Amino acid sequence: MGLIDIDNVSISYGGDTVLDGVSLEVFNKDRIALIGRNGSGKTTLFNIIAGKIKQDTGSITIGSGLTVSYLNQIPPEHQGMSAKEVIKTAFDDIRKVEKQLEGAYKRMQDNPENSMLIKEYGILHDKFEFLGGYNTTEKYGKIVKGLEIPDRILESDFSLLSGGEKTTVMLAKVLLAGPDILLLDEPTNHLDMDAVSWLEEYMADYRGTIVFTSHDRYFIDRAANRVAELENKKLILYSGNFTAYKKEKQHREERNLKLYEKQQKELDRLNETVMRMRNYATPKTIHIAKTIESRISRIDVIEKASKEKNMHLSLKGTGKAEKEVLKADNLSKSFGENILFKNVNFLIRSGDRVAVIGPNGAGKSSFIKILIGEMEADHGDVRIGRNVKYAYLEQDVKFKHGERTVLDEVCQELDMTISAARNLLGKYLFTGDDVFKKIEVLSGGEKSRLRLLLEMKESVNLLILDEPTNHLDIASREELERAISDFEGTMLFISHDRQFINNFADTVFEIRNSEFSIYKGNYDYYLARHHEKTNVPEPVKRSDQKPNRGKNKRKSVFTLRLTEEKIKELEQQIDMIENSIQENSTDYEMLEKLSVELEETKSELEATYKKWMEMTDEENS
Repeated sequence: MGLIDIDNVSISYGGDTVLDGVSLEVFNKDRIALIGRNGSGKTTLFNIIAGKIKQDTGSITIGSGLTVSYLNQIPPEHQGMSAKEVIKTAFDDIRKVEKQLEGAYKRMQDNPENSMLIKEYGILHDKFEFLGGYNTTEKYGKIVKGLEIPDRILESDFSLLSGGEKTTVMLAKVLLAGPDILLLDEPTNHLDMDAVSWLEEYMADYRGTIVFTSHDRYFIDRAANRVAELENKKLILYSGNFTAYKKEKQHREERNLKLYEKQQKELDRLNETVMRMRNYATPKTIHIAKTIESRISRIDVIEKASKEKNMHLSLKGTGKAEKEVLKADNLSKSFGENILFKNVNFLIRSGDRVAVIGPNGAGKSSFIKILIGEMEADHGDVRIGRNVKYAYLEQDVKFKHGERTVLDEVCQELDMTISAARNLLGKYLFTGDDVFKKIEVLSGGEKSRLRLLLEMKESVNLLILDEPTNHLDIASREELERAISDFEGTMLFISHDRQFINNFADTVFEIRNSEFSIYKGNYDYYLARHHEKTNVPEPVKRSDQKPNRGKNKRKSVFTLRLTEEKIKELEQQIDMIENSIQENSTDYEMLEKLSVELEETKSELEATYKKWMEMTDEENS
C-alpha cells in the first residue's frame, strides 16, 4: 500500500460526472504529474485528497501520521498579515515547541536538580532540533531567494497582493513547511524561468512525495517520474516523464485501435453468421444462431478511444515581406532610474522565429510595445519593413466591447454570418451556450482563445505574441504549435514556456539586468551558452607591458598558502563549535548563539574554498 491510496473515486456536480472510478496509488518519493484539459477534474481530485470536498463513491486513504500541504490555485485569506508573516506561518509547529522549550528552561532554572524537568527539556530540545528549529532563517532565505520574491512583496499586506503574487507567497509557505506529501496545483504559474528552474532542482532534492498539476511540458519532463492523465473522466497512469508519456500514450492508442478494429471485424462476421443461420430458419440453424448470440453477449467489447475536442487553428499568410522585417538601432528605455535596456541593435529577417526571454519585470512587454509603436523609446529607432502586416496577441487580453457575446464579437469584427461564426467558434472550442457568454465574464484562457481566433483570421506575415501559451492546457498548446508550424511568416514572441521556445525559436533575445543579449539558437542552446557565460571565468586580458612573472608568481604562491592556512583555521573552528554544541545541549540560549556562529563560520569557509579553487585554477593555467 502506498502513502496515498485512491480507490474507485467518483464525483458529480449537478448531474455532470467529473471523476468516474478514479484509482491511483502514490508511493514514497513519487513525483507524479497530474495532467489533463482545463476542467478535466484535476483540482477536484486534489481537493478530495486534501479533504476539502467529499467524493460520492470510493475512498481515499493517507498513511497514518503523514503530513500534507496543499497549494491551491485560489489562495486563502490572511487579513492583517504581511506576506513575510504568512510565509513564516509554516513555522507554527516549531514556534509552539520553541515556547515550550523556553518554558521548560525557565522552570529548570528555578529547580536545577529536578531530573524530570531536565528530561522534559531534553525531549523538547530533540523535537525542536528534529523539526529544524535551528535552520528556519536559512530555509526561509533559501526559498524566498529561489522563488525571487522581492522585499516589496514580502513587506506588503498579503490581502492587497495580486492573485499571482499571493500564489507565489503560498508556494513559499508550503515548501517551507516541508510536509511528507506536497500537493501542488500549478506551482509554476506566475514564476519566470529562473524561478521555475530553481523549483525543479528543489523538487528533485525534496525528501518527501510530490503530486503536482502543470501544463508546462518542459517542467514535467524534468520533475516527474510518473504521469497521471485525467481524460474522459478516467485516470490513466504512465511511467516516466512527459516525453515517455507521449510515446507510451501513442503506443497504447495505436494498440487499442488495432484491437478494436480486429474485434469489430470478428463481431461483424459473427453477426452475419447469426443472420444467415436465422434466414435458413431450420431448428438446427436457429440453435446455432442462439449459440453464437450467446457467445457475442459474453464478449468484453473494446471501446474505441474517444478523443477530446481540440482547437483547429489555421494561420493565413499574405506572402513574404521584404528581407528586413524589423530593425532596431541604439534602442534604449528607462522608467526613472530603472534602466530596462540600452543601445540595443538587432535585425529580424523574413522567416526568423525570435523568442524574447528574461525575468519578470525585465521589460519584455515594454520592448515589444516599443517595436510596434504602442510605447516610445527614450533613444534609438525602430524600422518595420515594407509589406509587413502583423498580428499582436498581448498578454493581458482586453476587448473594447466586454458587453458583447462571443458570437456577436465574431460576427461584427469579422463581418460573418451567425452560421459561419458558430462554425469558426467551434474550431476554437466555443460550442453550445458558450457562444452566448459575455466577453467580460470569460476566463483568461477563453479570452486568449477568442483573441487568437480574431487575430489569426487576418492575413499576416509577422506574428507577435506575448505569452501565447498562458492559460492554455497541454492539448491547446500543442494545437497552437501545430498551427504556428504551418505559418510561413516571421514570428516574435515572449514566453516562459521552454518547450514552446525549443520547438520554434531559432534566435533568443534575452533582457536581464538592463543588458540585451542575442543567442542564435533555441532555449536549450541558450541555456548551454548562458551557463558557460555565467560559470566559466573570463579569460585574462593580455597586457601590452611584459608582466613581472617571477614577482607575480611568488606573490600568488604566498597568497595561496595564506588561504590554505585560513581554511585549516576555519575547519578547526567549526570542530570546536560543534563540540561546544554537544557540551551545551541543555543550554538553550548558548545553543542559539553557537548555531548562529556555526552557520557564519561555514559560510566563511565556503567562500574561502571558492577563493582557493579560483587561485588554484590561475596557478595551474
